[in-house]
Amino acid sequence: MKINNKKEKQKFLELNIKDICSYALATYNNHTEAIWITRYQDHCEDGNDWFLEAPCELRRFEFEDDSDKEIREYVMELYEEEYIEEGIKYVKSMIRDGWLYEIYNPQTGPFLPEMLDDLTLISEEYCLEWMLNNS
Repeated sequence: MKINNKKEKQKFLELNIKDICSYALATYNNHTEAIWITRYQDHCEDGNDWFLEAPCELRRFEFEDDSDKEIREYVMELYEEEYIEEGIKYVKSMIRDGWLYEIYNPQTGPFLPEMLDDLTLISEEYCLEWMLNNS
């Protein structure tokens, strides 16, 4: 969606980010980049939510054996038992060609301009694919 000013961006984010966060593709100045947007509820003095953007950086770790057994063992070391199955699904979605990817979002100050040629919310898996194909 084209964003013409700060107020439009605020309204778009309030209407479309229902949870705590979302990945997005932001296009401005003939450049598109993947970003992470976090929602802070009732953070502003006027009672509005505050949305903080962060850049996305890919990190990768060697993960040659992507068998179900290896993924389960890896996840069991990191996740509490009640989240094992969810963790397995997540890790499988982030493995590509012998690498386990992580999308790192360093905390920065706001950096997006008020006017955006396009702002599209996307899933983490789509973000990974986009970053792999556009880096």
